[in-house]
Order: sequence, then C-alpha cells, then structure tokens
Amino acid sequence: MIYRYLAYLPANLIFVALSYLLSPALAGLSMLSGPRLPGVLQWFSTLDADLDGGVAQGVKGYRADLTGWRLWWQRTCWICRNPAHGWQSELLGMPAAGSIIIRQMVTETPKNQWYVMETARGVRFFCWKRDQPLLGGLYLKLWFGWVNKSYDGRNHHFAFQIGPKRA
Repeated sequence: MIYRYLAYLPANLIFVALSYLLSPALAGLSMLSGPRLPGVLQWFSTLDADLDGGVAQGVKGYRADLTGWRLWWQRTCWICRNPAHGWQSELLGMPAAGSIIIRQMVTETPKNQWYVMETARGVRFFCWKRDQPLLGGLYLKLWFGWVNKSYDGRNHHFAFQIGPKRA
C-alpha cells in the first residue's frame, strides 16, 4: 500500500508541475474550444467540472460574467486549483466500483481522517487527511494516499496535497 503510493509519487509530481506550467496555454485553448478541454487535456484539470467549475460550485471570487483576459485568468487559476486531477484519477487512481472501507478513524479537533480501503480485486489503499491548525485563522491542509471519495464516480484519485488554507 505504501510502496505503491511512493512508486506513483514521482509521476504525480510531474503531472502536477506540468499542469501549473501548461495552465496558461490550456486556458488559452479553452477560450477557443470552450470550458471543457478536449480529450486527455482535460486530465490536467478536474474531471468532475469544466474550467468554469468555480462558478457552478460557488467558489468565492469566481464569476460567470467574465470574458477575454479575465476569463482566461479565471480558467488558468481553476487549473492551478485542481492540478492534474484527471491524471490522478484515470492513471494513478484506484477503481471505485466495489471498493470498500475496511477501517476508518475520524476526529474533529483537529480535523483528522484515516481510511484503509480495498478494491473489488482485494488491493488495499489508504487515505489520510488532516487540517493542522496554524496561527491567525489559517490551517495546513494535508492529504495523502487516495481520496476516500470518488469525485468522478469511477476512481479514487491519487492525493498529495500540502497547502495553507483559511479557516
């Protein structure tokens, strides 16, 4: 379980870095092709929403009335907010169909979640999430393993997130 995670980690880091580097060009392409990128290019963002997903999900700061450079920038930011989720799901993910949770521990203060899951074929995988409180109303969001929720309905996507967030 841990060995598989460590083996996938370098590929994940490459896909995330590519998402950041390509985000301006991908957002530019979306200005010509529409908010859903064609084919596997959508894998550089998220599979459960198009590049205007921040508007549909009500994410603070995302607006439906943008055009031109502002729309391009908003889509660039969306890709950077959800870098490589498609690759993390389709290539590095664990199949959701028939997967079960074998063990879970959840605490609220601080928010901490640990899951051990198993695919229908008996392959075990894990998810660890923690919101580590920091100073000034900030916390550090830590997600490792494969996300316990299948956002695309097909796979539990690979997760390696370390990021400051506002409470």
